[in-house]
Formats: sequence, C-alpha cells, structure tokens
Amino acid sequence: MEIEKVKERIMEGRPGFTRQYGPARTDHQPGIPLFPQEATRDFVVVLFLTAIMFFLTAFVTPLLGPPRSPQLSELIVPDWYLLFSWGLLKIADIFPEFTLGAGTPLETQFSAVFWGDILSGIPIIALLLLPFLDRGREARPAKAPIRSAVGLAAIVAIFTSSLYSIREVIWQRWMTPNGSPLIDDTAMKWFFVIPPVLVGLSAYVGLRRLGFKSMRKWLVPLTLGSFLLVAGQSLAILFLPGWLAPQVQPYWVPLALFLLLLSGAAGAAALAVLVLPESRARRAVHLTGIVALLAFAGGLLYLGSTDALALDWVLSVLEPNTNTLLLLPGFAVVTAWFGLRRPYSTYEYLLNECYQCGKCHTVCPVTKVEDDALGGLNLVYNSFKKQHDGVPLWTCLACDACSAVCPLDIKYSDYILEERSKAHARSAADGGEVE
Repeated sequence: MEIEKVKERIMEGRPGFTRQYGPARTDHQPGIPLFPQEATRDFVVVLFLTAIMFFLTAFVTPLLGPPRSPQLSELIVPDWYLLFSWGLLKIADIFPEFTLGAGTPLETQFSAVFWGDILSGIPIIALLLLPFLDRGREARPAKAPIRSAVGLAAIVAIFTSSLYSIREVIWQRWMTPNGSPLIDDTAMKWFFVIPPVLVGLSAYVGLRRLGFKSMRKWLVPLTLGSFLLVAGQSLAILFLPGWLAPQVQPYWVPLALFLLLLSGAAGAAALAVLVLPESRARRAVHLTGIVALLAFAGGLLYLGSTDALALDWVLSVLEPNTNTLLLLPGFAVVTAWFGLRRPYSTYEYLLNECYQCGKCHTVCPVTKVEDDALGGLNLVYNSFKKQHDGVPLWTCLACDACSAVCPLDIKYSDYILEERSKAHARSAADGGEVE
C-alpha cells in the first residue's frame, strides 16, 4: 500500500512532504499557529493556576507564629528573589566615592548609592538585551561553551550575591569560640568573584571536552596553580609567625592534617594530569575526589564527636579562607575530571542535539515504503539508539534528504557510512568475505 502511494505521488501533496532541499527551499514546514491553538491553551493554563491560587487563599489559612519578643532586634530582608539585588547594593561600598563637575550643572556624585544602582541595573539590562543579541539558531551547550560557561557563572553569582545580602544572619549564626564571626566581611565579598570564576572555568573545560578538544593545556595550569596556592597558603598558616591565633596553637596537629588533606587532593589531581595518560588519569582523579571527600567528612565527624572545641577552632581557620582552602581543591579535582572524561563518539555528539522535530522522518523515502519504519524516527533516531534489528542500517539510501531538512545540520549519511564500514571491518576480521 505504501509503495503504491509513493509511485502515485499521493504523499507529495500532504503537509511536510517536501520536494525541495537546502537553504533556498520555499516550501517551509507548516507549524502550529500561535492563535488560536497556542493562545487558547496558554489562557486555559493561566486560568487554572489562578483558580488554584484563589482556592488556596480561601481555604488554607496561613499559620501565624508567636509574637516577636521586643528584646530581639528585627532584621528585615526582602523576598528571596530580590536577595541578589540587595547583595549588589551592599557590595557597592567597595567602589571609590568621588564627585565630577563639582559646582557645575553637570555635577555627578559617584557615591555608594550610585554604584548600587548601576550594579542592580546590569543584570536587568543584560536580560532585556539577550533576546536581541542571541538571534542565531539554537545550540546545545557543547556547541557554545563560552556562552554556556558565562551563563553558569552568572547563576552562581546570583547565589553568592544573595548569600552576601544576609551576611548579618550568617554572622549571628556562625561564631568562633571567642564570639567573633566565623566568616569575615572580606571573605564574603570575595564570594562575588572567586566562585563564579571557578565555576565558569570548570564548565568551559568540560564543555570543550565534549566537543573533542584536548584540554590538557588548560588542565595543567589550572590544577597545578590550584595546588600551589593551597599548598603555599597552608604552609604560611602553619609555619609563619602571626598567622595562627594563640587559641589555635593547641590544635595545630588536627589543623595540619586537614590542610594536608586539602593540599594532597589538589596535588593528586595535578600529578595525574601531568604524568598519567588520559584513561588512567581519569580514574585516578575520580578516586582522588571520592577519597578526599570521604576523608574530609569523616575527619569533621570524628573531631566533632571527640573534641568539639578543636573542631570550632579548626573551622575558624578554614572557613575565613573558604575561597582558597576549600574551593580550590574541589575545583582542581572537578575540573580535572571534566577535562579528562571520555567524550561521546562523533555521531553521538552530533545526534545528541536532536530534539525529535520529525522532519527527517517526514522526508525519508525509505520510511514511506517500510512498514517497520512507520513508528517514529526509525532510520535516524532508533538506529542511533540501537533500538532496531539492524535492518535500517542497510535500508538507508544515504540520499541525505534528512540532512538537508535538519534544522541542526546533522549529517545522518556520515553515520550510516561509518557504521557500515565498521560492520565490514568486523566481518573481515572474523574471516568473512567483504563485497
């Protein structure tokens, strides 16, 4: 029946069955119109969510706690989705304050208020401009590593700025045994810079590795630099006079063990990147990360159960240096693992972008005549997922009609020819005849 349809060209008049290929084609694929289909559906969803809100406000009474004690000072914070903006306002005091054009009509005061307004407006301006700047075809993160890494760094920056906005709460909750804040204001201000930069670098290395790039030239300076910074700061804390407070001196040994563990994790990652081949280095880094994490958590639990005061003083040294002593070893291990992980095969990397739009299935001439290929993307998607009996691998005509209409420029025929050559090679290796 399907063969007769193809011979009589019955399918060619239907939507989606194109006879033109390439970028100059004029018979564009029909889509779903915004109005009334999509607009009606969205309107119904909005009304449904509004009904749920009315139901909750009418029948679910919020529980009120006990009245606030007048002896407690009230700390007013904005809603959670505005915490990052409040943190940007608080960080504005690090910028210099000066006045330009004093005594003139163009007098401008660069005060903390001015810098706070500028910092708060930058994220909003970026979101407003993004739809106008990013107008290219859709791309998966591995195809746009810089853009993706910057996006992840921005997400981390939102979290760190939100954390800085509640610094008073952190100072009240986390105290050293002598009553001072466990994390000072300087360390929290560096949270605006160091964690986003580390996350951005690690994400960039991992995404470039997915694109078959050798990242050893990135891994060597990143891991080795992290190790040198952690080891240098650890040695300075332990042996240079004036770095350790007199109260911490009795707990020098447990502090030294923790610093040795953190330096050793970064050093093991750097050594694996420098010395071992990629396959063995990847396993070594993986094992290093697991062992270091378990040892660090076990050390904290053991020290807390045996000598809580020693744990407090050890944390009083580690926590103010979170940006270096705690984050850099983890950054070295994670980045080394991302940069050494085994990427996809060539075609897996390309077809991983497929979002199953169905255009390849629509234009495939084999799909029109093969009964077993009528249910889904049999030739393209199912052959990639190995969810077939091997027949589609040999029924494909390699006409590249699917590649011509693919919105992501995936060349399916390359995969077919590659897999066929592998099959012939296996047959020859097994003593079979190759036609």
